[in-house]
Amino acid sequence: MRKIKRVTALKTIHKRLYRLASLICREKANFTCEICGLKAGDIYEKTGKKQRVEAHHVMSRSNKNSPLKYDLRNLVCLCTNHHKTDKKSAHKHGLWFAKWFLEKRPDDAKWILEHTDDIVDLDDRDILKSIEENLIKNQIEQKNCSEKID
Repeated sequence: MRKIKRVTALKTIHKRLYRLASLICREKANFTCEICGLKAGDIYEKTGKKQRVEAHHVMSRSNKNSPLKYDLRNLVCLCTNHHKTDKKSAHKHGLWFAKWFLEKRPDDAKWILEHTDDIVDLDDRDILKSIEENLIKNQIEQKNCSEKID
């Protein structure tokens, strides 16, 4: 009997890559907002609610066929306030956020600007597999580095 190869829908693969890139971004920042230092689970004094951290795309992930969607240099770990809700948040005050990013992560900002117009076929399963392998490799390297520090 021949084994039937299960084909995963592209939408499912993209969702998995977004989740993986987001997780690695947050792990890399130790689940801490890169702007204010609040950690996931900390109580936010203004609301009294537990804080979440999220991965923010510097260059929008809506750019079709942009490899920046899954590139860790294009992701920043932010608390909900600095991501979406405060006046000075990445989504509400893009110019403020751009200035912060240029000051705090100049190498990443330069790299993003140099690769803004890059295009890859994000419907090509081999390319998506390569992206996933690179993310997993980065995650493993990151964990090995943090284990050496501890």
